[in-house]
Amino acid sequence: MSQRCVEMLLGKILTDEDFRRSFFPVQPSSFEIAAAHGLELTPVERSALSTLRLRRFAFIAQTLDPRISRSCVSRPKGSGRGTSDTGSGKWGVS
Repeated sequence: MSQRCVEMLLGKILTDEDFRRSFFPVQPSSFEIAAAHGLELTPVERSALSTLRLRRFAFIAQTLDPRISRSCVSRPKGSGRGTSDTGSGKWGVS
């Protein structure tokens, strides 16, 4: 069931902005946060996932239909889709 946890983690990172912000940058506490959501990962999976970068997920997340994603509750008005909170240009891709 661990592969399922990896898939669920990746989906949660993409669709839940609050979770995404708390998970990145990836560090040991990131996996504690994942475990608190029922996502237990093996040491090998943790190692592989430690290379994930916020900007790549933020780029994909902003292209998702809002009906299937959770926006950050604290997001200021007017900072909707098409903007980047990553400070790396319009799309925040590295």
